[in-house]
Amino acid sequence: MARDKEETKARILAAVGKLLAESGFKQLGVNAIAREAGVDKVLIYRYFENLPTLLETFGREGNYWLTLEELVGDTTTIEAESLDAWMDRLLVRFLRDLQQRPITQEILRWELLEGNELTQELAQVRDRMALDSLTFLEQQSAFPPDKDIPAISAVLIAGIVYLVLRTKVSSSFLGIDFSTATGWQRIEAAIAVLVQAASHSSAP
Repeated sequence: MARDKEETKARILAAVGKLLAESGFKQLGVNAIAREAGVDKVLIYRYFENLPTLLETFGREGNYWLTLEELVGDTTTIEAESLDAWMDRLLVRFLRDLQQRPITQEILRWELLEGNELTQELAQVRDRMALDSLTFLEQQSAFPPDKDIPAISAVLIAGIVYLVLRTKVSSSFLGIDFSTATGWQRIEAAIAVLVQAASHSSAP
């Protein structure tokens, strides 16, 4: 019985991702999700209570967004010690992970067009992961007092998201060809340069 419940929940979460990627948030409803998952909508209310709770669960468990543990990886094999080394590692891993999540990319595109309580649920999932990442970074290396690391991180993350999403409509930006591995290698190299400059204190 428990296995059947988990399998049904997984089908419902998969249906949420598929519908969001195909038609965005306007068409997302309990009836549509039930049809896509091939289940009675009563089960959706039984397992998730309501649509916002279902979407929040999707954000946490539906392979929509990576967890902090996935972002950090195996700490026993990491040689990073300085703040810039840790920031570089997390940002590059975030970039590479987002490139491998086409459904997430589609959802993010929809969010730019449709702001509502459902998009806010997924945004809160991302924000919590970002805040957890900042806490993790500060535990590894103290933030320099004269640098606003959260704001710097926000700009870098936003830039990464934009470049990844933009590749659907254009393969180049500022002369950089993002249809090649070389183009993305240039971005990863730029991230390293930026975090090194941004994370070192310039206070006397």
